[in-house]
Amino acid sequence: MSFGFPSSGNITTTTVTPAATTPTKPSSADPCKPNPCGTNSAKCISLHSDYVCECPYGFYYDSSTCYPGKIFPGTITLAGTYPKDIETVNSSLYQQMSENLTAFFKAAFNLTDYKQTVIVKVQVTTGNTRSENSGVSITVMNIFDENTNETTETVTNLIMAEAKRSNSTYLYSKTSHCAVFDCDSATTECQESEYPECKCKNGLSKTEWDDRSCSDCSSDCSANNNKYCAKANGVPQCYCMTNFKEEGEKCVSCPVGYSGQNCENNFELILIIVGTVLGAIILCLVVAVSVVSVRAKHSKDPEKKSLIKPGHSNPDTSSETRIFPRVQTTSGHGNPGYQPNPYEARSSNRNRFLDGDYDDVYDMSREPEGFRMQRR
Repeated sequence: MSFGFPSSGNITTTTVTPAATTPTKPSSADPCKPNPCGTNSAKCISLHSDYVCECPYGFYYDSSTCYPGKIFPGTITLAGTYPKDIETVNSSLYQQMSENLTAFFKAAFNLTDYKQTVIVKVQVTTGNTRSENSGVSITVMNIFDENTNETTETVTNLIMAEAKRSNSTYLYSKTSHCAVFDCDSATTECQESEYPECKCKNGLSKTEWDDRSCSDCSSDCSANNNKYCAKANGVPQCYCMTNFKEEGEKCVSCPVGYSGQNCENNFELILIIVGTVLGAIILCLVVAVSVVSVRAKHSKDPEKKSLIKPGHSNPDTSSETRIFPRVQTTSGHGNPGYQPNPYEARSSNRNRFLDGDYDDVYDMSREPEGFRMQRR
């Protein structure tokens, strides 16, 4: 296996054959224990059986100390098929690749102001199918002395000259400083410069512990604005409080009948509609019952009305209570041959009793053995 492919035209490549092509497990002993990089800000990176010391961005490591330097970022592409293990820092394949790259750049920059090459990221690129890869992309930082006179163009020319001289199979291209600064893409946007700045995305802010990410919401995401901050998939997001919804850039109260998160619960609206309908039905029933009751109170039964209708012979019956109606007959004083009833006697208390409207009237008299009907 080789880390690259033959050169063609103006493409800068180099060939490096690794000592071992089969990945092996990392050694049991940690090369970074005890810390060989000193007590300064340098960080020890454990490889398979070795280590490298890396300083913060903009510095290079030399003799247990970090010094400020000038960075020239670039990308090395290796053509061919490689296992995913090459992305693992403590694999033997990664260590071999790192050693070969370091040797190549030392040969290319045979200068006193060249200080260190740092591998930022290694990624296997895929081919036409998921199971096939078309090479490896390696992002690097070539760090020179802070006062170097080298430029991006001169550094690129030195790499191309070394590739041509050694007939190497490395494909090199310059890249941006943001590509090696490693801003958190989920929460920030990188502002390109020699020393990039990770700007927080809209609605986010940094804490005192943040450098290349934003782990908090902006200051306007507060209870005073009916908002609160919470993380979703590790990214802080500002939400409207319960019973509020977002309109424009503000959180406003839910309309009548709605509640919950973002006013998505309309249960109260359903209750209001149902209650209104039931109230209308009950009101209609009450009105209907009242109308029927009033009509029934003012109306009379025709049969009852007929029973209490006063007779012709005695129109003034306002003080009487009649039980039976008067019988209208053709017999009477106005009929020819009318004979008065000899047994009918006028009483001085006649006005206290009912008129004798019938020919035969039965009276009840009380006797010791009971009531008896007496014919008058």
